[in-house]
Amino acid sequence: MKNFKEVLKGKDGYEFSVSFWLPDGKIKGIVQILHGMVEYIDRYDDFARYLCNLGFAVAGDDHRGHGFTAGEENLGKVPDGHTYFDTVDDAIILTDYLQSKYPDVPTIVFGHSYGSFLAQGYIQQNSDKINGCVLCGSARMDNSDVKMGRKVANMQFKLYGKDKPANLIRKLSFGGYDKPFKHEKRKNAWLNRDVDACEKYNNDKFCNYTMSIGFYKYFFDGLIKIYEQERLDKINKDLPLFIISGDKDPVGNMGKLVRELYDLYVDNGIKNVKIKLYNNARHEILNELNKAEVYQDVSDWIKEVIKPKQSENTAVAEKSEKSDAEKPAKKAKKTENQQEGAVKESAKAKQKATDKTVQEKTTDKEAKPSKAKAAAKTVKEGGESKSTGAKSKSSAAKGAGTSSDKPQAKAKTAQKKSGTAAKKSDTENAK
Repeated sequence: MKNFKEVLKGKDGYEFSVSFWLPDGKIKGIVQILHGMVEYIDRYDDFARYLCNLGFAVAGDDHRGHGFTAGEENLGKVPDGHTYFDTVDDAIILTDYLQSKYPDVPTIVFGHSYGSFLAQGYIQQNSDKINGCVLCGSARMDNSDVKMGRKVANMQFKLYGKDKPANLIRKLSFGGYDKPFKHEKRKNAWLNRDVDACEKYNNDKFCNYTMSIGFYKYFFDGLIKIYEQERLDKINKDLPLFIISGDKDPVGNMGKLVRELYDLYVDNGIKNVKIKLYNNARHEILNELNKAEVYQDVSDWIKEVIKPKQSENTAVAEKSEKSDAEKPAKKAKKTENQQEGAVKESAKAKQKATDKTVQEKTTDKEAKPSKAKAAAKTVKEGGESKSTGAKSKSSAAKGAGTSSDKPQAKAKTAQKKSGTAAKKSDTENAK
């Protein structure tokens, strides 16, 4: 596996840091992670390595005002412009970059917390170019609290400018999240049940700071706008969505706002929306006590989502492999047929030759009696037989015997005739 960083530029020229995790073997797909508020992409290293070991290329940027994009001295501060929509555009630029480097593989967007709200805006602008989206630790956030937060942020923006830390807003939001877990007497207990993971977050220099007033002004404005009907209508209705959260996550109002988000997408005609709430889990389910279950569920869902496309590619590959495998077999079959044909031709030729020989022998047999008869006829006529066959010799011998008996027969006949003549003469004399 390879892990490294690169720097890309947004539409306005603002540079943002990107982390990559690449598998050693063939890349099955791309998973782009959008991290949460007041953290950075490298906190997802364990999850990214898990996906990488399954063959996925994983990447994510440090959003504006966060991590290595902002730098330690400027954490929480954002450049001019509409921070929310500019950050969505940064994510789309990263998607285009990833797809250009690793073409012809499916792309999944995974957004957590603030990253999930960015992802809600992302799919309204770029859902045709991805294969699925996971919204983790998310909610439907167009309620009265958000509208009040926008008013406070706009008022403070006019009074203090964009770069001042929004301490009041943080107290009103994050401070309220800790109330259900106050009895545990630990900082940011709302994040997860894993005490060590929570303490690691609290002690990280790139975490646990306060975002600026300018950041919140545009964040709340973005949240109000992404639930406008004309924006929701732009989402590809065939885009698979997986909404996951802890049922004790205060961001999702203990599951209530998570279900409202699910209903929002279903009511807007999104065909493939799945939801799962994890029992007793809190906000950061990727760092929770049951994170192995979450990892497995996410990877199983991704595999299922990309399965149709992979099956099509596999079918094409198998067809090609089958064709390649059949070529030697076809060639061998052709050779075999040619050999079989040659054998048949040879057999025919042999049979023809045999038939000719038999025919010739039959002709000889028919000719030999004729010669014998001719020889016998010759003997009978007084000639001496000159036969060449055994039967001719026998006939000649038989013929020869008959010829030698004839003088004796003639003598007897002459004798008989002489006796008859003498007898007749005596009778006449007597008369």
